[in-house]
Amino acid sequence: MAKTQGTFVYHAKQPDFCGARLFPLTTLKEKQPGIYSRVVKKYEGREWLMKLVIPPLNCLWNDVLHMSLMHPALICRTLSEMGFEHHRKPRGWFEIPVADIAASSILYRNSTEQDDGEALLASDFEPVSAARVRELSGMPEINARYYRKCLQEKKPPLLWGYAPHVLFKGELDISNYRVLNWEEPF
Repeated sequence: MAKTQGTFVYHAKQPDFCGARLFPLTTLKEKQPGIYSRVVKKYEGREWLMKLVIPPLNCLWNDVLHMSLMHPALICRTLSEMGFEHHRKPRGWFEIPVADIAASSILYRNSTEQDDGEALLASDFEPVSAARVRELSGMPEINARYYRKCLQEKKPPLLWGYAPHVLFKGELDISNYRVLNWEEPF
């Protein structure tokens, strides 16, 4: 599929993904329990997060799809420049136009290094706009600092552990969206 114009957010494509819809974890648990049991492992040690309410959407953390504002190639390049090796393989990402999801989404700035199970700060949420997504699409220093800490601890980082997210409430038909490889430059 040809490169498209506009402002985008990105969702990592699971290697065994098939179909035309993305499901939040709560739906995935019902519809595809085998995939759910593998994907939910990223929350081991952080189970508290799955119980947090997203105030503006009035739902739980695992009731939404999480999208990165950072282009996947920026994430891959940053990991490489820092010395990580675990990510050096092709990985697909769905390129999702912000205009298609803004009405059912919220931007989560993710501005604190909170890891304690407390409530999410209501002030960390704002409406999604293409201009704001572009403004926040770089690699935040807080996320780069987290990557460096993970490298020192010799553990793979969460890719946007301390970066802004767009949180989309519900399922998403991705059949018309481009899939890109994060190893390709942008």
